[in-house]
Amino acid sequence: MTRNLYRWTGALSAAALVLAACAPAATPTPAPTEVPATVAPTEVPPTEVPPTEAPTAVPEPTAVPLGTEERPIVMAIAPSATSDELIASGNTIAELLSAETGLVIKAVVPTNYKAMIEAMCSGNAQVGWLPPFAYLLAQQTMVTLPDGSEVNCASVDFVTLRNGADHYGAQFIGRAADYTAATGVDDLAALQQFADKKPCWTDQFSASGYVIPFSLLAQEGVKVRTAAFVQGHPTVVRAVYAGGICDFGATFVDARTNTAVQEELPDVNDKVIVVYQTDNIIPNDTLASAYDLPAETRATIMAAMETVAASEDGAAALRALYSIDGLKSVDDTFFDEFRVLLANSGIDVANLVR
Repeated sequence: MTRNLYRWTGALSAAALVLAACAPAATPTPAPTEVPATVAPTEVPPTEVPPTEAPTAVPEPTAVPLGTEERPIVMAIAPSATSDELIASGNTIAELLSAETGLVIKAVVPTNYKAMIEAMCSGNAQVGWLPPFAYLLAQQTMVTLPDGSEVNCASVDFVTLRNGADHYGAQFIGRAADYTAATGVDDLAALQQFADKKPCWTDQFSASGYVIPFSLLAQEGVKVRTAAFVQGHPTVVRAVYAGGICDFGATFVDARTNTAVQEELPDVNDKVIVVYQTDNIIPNDTLASAYDLPAETRATIMAAMETVAASEDGAAALRALYSIDGLKSVDDTFFDEFRVLLANSGIDVANLVR
């Protein structure tokens, strides 16, 4: 800010007048009148200027601790089913973790897998239930820290278990009246039934709900119509069951057994059949931590997650969330074999976002 400076100038002056009178020569000169001595001016002491006080130091704002009401730890849940179905289970898990750790943990369901990855790589989510392709992309995304160094956006803590297995397969489903089931995993000719049909996929980052099934169709030269991405495996099952939206779909094995689907469509296994199913080649979903979750906090949360998973309420919530019946502690090397499979198949995970 520009400041205007003013200079004040003062001047002091003094004058003296001397009067002299001359008398006639004959008249004796009187003694001169004594002029009183000039009184020295009273000295005015200079005004004392008080010393300038040092400015009061303004304290730096205190960072709001992570895991408080003002700054909760956000646990993102992949939108593989409807938000209502997921958020109820997610809230239960978050509440159980909060009770176990004393931290405030909030569950959210992003609109899609891409938004979930962005949340974890931008500091808007600290923990995420990431499906395998979404995890691989998040893991290889580098984040630049304030000091200029780079770190991986996310790293895995647990892989989920279903029926005791840590890998799963993809399946093609269709209405029983329209398709014939393959005789086995080698019966790729069964995929020809989908030529010029409209598929329902889940999400572009879904291994079983899009990437692997689409790659198999391309491998077999099966051209399909423009797909509908409906976000969620149970949603694909419902869409195929209802008809009109799509002619067939792809999900994990076996999405038809989803609790909500079974309750809503008790005859779904009769009306919707598995036309083709792959081997268990896809790593299960992960529970991963974002780059900005402090190591100590991360260890606390993951230890609590094991406790929650072993509890009655926690186990029920995990089953409702993603049909999870257990958790297995792993590190990133768990995905090395799958990375080789993808490379041999010509699939570049990074290209999935383009």
